[in-house]
Amino acid sequence: MVVEIQPGADALQALIGDHEFRPYRNYRVLSRKRQDAVMRAEIQKALGSAGAQALTVRHDWHMAAAVVFQPLEWDTAFFGVPMARLSHLLRAPDAARDVLEVAIDASLAHARDLGIAHVTARADVADAEGVAALESRGFLLMDALMTYIYHPKRDLPPPVKEMGLLRPYRAEDLPQILDITREAFHGFRGRFHLDPHLPDDRCDELYIEWARGACAFRIADVVLVTENERGEIHGWTSYRKIEPVSTVGGMPIFGAGLGACRRSKPGAYAGLIRGGAALVHGQGGVAECQTQNYNFSTIRVYEALGFQYVRADYTFHAWLR
Repeated sequence: MVVEIQPGADALQALIGDHEFRPYRNYRVLSRKRQDAVMRAEIQKALGSAGAQALTVRHDWHMAAAVVFQPLEWDTAFFGVPMARLSHLLRAPDAARDVLEVAIDASLAHARDLGIAHVTARADVADAEGVAALESRGFLLMDALMTYIYHPKRDLPPPVKEMGLLRPYRAEDLPQILDITREAFHGFRGRFHLDPHLPDDRCDELYIEWARGACAFRIADVVLVTENERGEIHGWTSYRKIEPVSTVGGMPIFGAGLGACRRSKPGAYAGLIRGGAALVHGQGGVAECQTQNYNFSTIRVYEALGFQYVRADYTFHAWLR
């Protein structure tokens, strides 16, 4: 039987406690109790969106699976397509895959009732049953992200050879940053560009809008650039304090940023990442970076700087029309 439950309901809490694929389980900075608290806070935040629901499945009188459904207001406005995501897929350890499939079906039915056309879902790469359940319901693989962190208890690596001066962003840098971002992400093979239902020009513009939002400090707390003696910017990066994990988990985690370098100056990237990690390290926090699993040059930069691989996720899209 499929039932809707409200944020904080005891049944959903039980599933959180049993969930095997906690996103922060390998960071080694949060206790098991804190990881559960973070997931509860993330779900409560998702359920605060208009039209959001937690749809659960009971099997043999036990709560066996749940899917948290969340409409995406900003994405809908930007692409002109009604969009939503399945922000959490939860399953009891002994629950069969078909139980999770029932919860996904109920979420997609709810999406159709709301007129949603495009649904995103993310699954931990270790969650083979969750991946299979999404694929059986028409979701297609669009991306594979790897996450690296710099642990706050480690000594920082020695400074790298930087291409130019590393400094904080200034307002007059914006035109160069937009030009660098436009060049770097034109035709980028990310999850948006690979989706045949989304126009390429809007996918390109997404990263430009992201850069504008970061430089306006709406979606970033820190923006750094490297420039030469003539004031030409080689590259830039941004990051923000990730919530609710930083507050609820009691350990500040900084990431979720965007950055790019001129194609003629790829060496600037290492200095930017190291500079950002040094600032976060000085605050006793965790520096987090993400990239696609095929981006070997970027992964080598992370590893050379001492970042550690802690997480990997698949991203899926489903088209409901």
